[in-house]
Amino acid sequence: MLSILGMGYYLPKTEISNDFLHKEVGLERGPDWVDSRLGIYKRYTVLSLDYIVKTKNQLPTLAMLHARSNGETPVTMGAKAARQALKQAGIKPEQVGWVIANNDTPFETIPSTAILIAKALGIGSGPHCDINCACSSFARHIKALSDMKEEHLPEFVLCVQTSAYTVRTDYSPKSMDGYIWGDGAAAEVLSTRHSGRLKVEPLVFETKPSGADDIVIDSAGHFIQDGASVREFSIRKTCEMFEQIAQVKGLYAEQVYTVAHQANHVMQNSIIGHLHLPADRHLRNVQDQGNIAAAGCPSVIAQNLNRLHKGDQIVYAVLGSGLAWGGGYMEVT
Repeated sequence: MLSILGMGYYLPKTEISNDFLHKEVGLERGPDWVDSRLGIYKRYTVLSLDYIVKTKNQLPTLAMLHARSNGETPVTMGAKAARQALKQAGIKPEQVGWVIANNDTPFETIPSTAILIAKALGIGSGPHCDINCACSSFARHIKALSDMKEEHLPEFVLCVQTSAYTVRTDYSPKSMDGYIWGDGAAAEVLSTRHSGRLKVEPLVFETKPSGADDIVIDSAGHFIQDGASVREFSIRKTCEMFEQIAQVKGLYAEQVYTVAHQANHVMQNSIIGHLHLPADRHLRNVQDQGNIAAAGCPSVIAQNLNRLHKGDQIVYAVLGSGLAWGGGYMEVT
C-alpha cells in the first residue's frame, strides 16, 4: 500500500489582490463578475507588482528573466515545498531514491525540473524525471507509483508539483486569466515500505486527446483555453469521478472529505450542489491563492492535514490540459 509520509506547499511572497488588478493593472471585469464567476480574491506571483503594471506581461520570455532576478522560479518554489515535505516525513534528502516532478511553465527546456530540484536539495543519483499532465499531475504521479511493482520502487519517493502561471498570463484589460492564476508548489514524500499520515489508493486516470487544443500554453506564449467548454467538462467529469470512487469504495457523501481541482470557487459550488456534498467537508483554498495548477489539490490536503483525524477519509478528483483527469481515495492513519 502506498503511503504519504509528509506533505509541503509553498506560495511566493508577492500577493495580487483583486483591487490591484482592477485599479492598478486595469482589468476591465469588475468585482461583481469575479464574485459571480470565480470567487477568487487573491493569488501570489513570482513577478513584482510593478512589473505587471508596467508591462501587462505581454512578453512571457521577459517575465521569466524578471522572475529569476526576483529569486523565485518553479524550481525554487518546488524545492521549498519539498523541504517541508521532507521535514514532516522525518527523512533527509540523501534518503530519497527518486524525484518525480511536474512543471507546466518551465524556465528551462532541459534539464528536467526533477533534476534541478534534486540538485537544489542535495539528493543523489536516481531515476529522477518529470511526469507532466498539467493540472492533473498530482493524480498521475500517485497512479504511476501505484502501478509499479513495490520491489522496483526505492524506499522513499519525492513527488513535486510546481508552476508559475502568472509568467504566462496576459494582463491586458480584457483578460479573464489575470483573475484566475497564481503561482505555487506542493510536494509529497511517499513510500510503500513505511506507513505515514495517509494511505493512498488511486482509482482513476484517463485522457481525452481530442481535447488537446482546449487548454494550451505555447512554448513562449500565454495561457489560452476554451473557457466555456472546459468549465462544462470540469464540472461533469469531477462529479463523475466522485461518484465512481464513492461507488467503488462504498462511501456516502456525509462520511468523507472531498477535494477537487482548485480552478474556481464558484465552479466547486456547482459540484457541491450537483452531488449534495456537505460544504464543510469539501476542502478548498482557491479563493485565497488562485489556481496554482497541479499544486492546488495537494496544497489543500497539506494545509488541512493537522485538522484531520485517524480514520478520516478523503476522495480527490483533479483534471486539466490533455484533457486529462484522475482521482482516488485516501485514509488518515
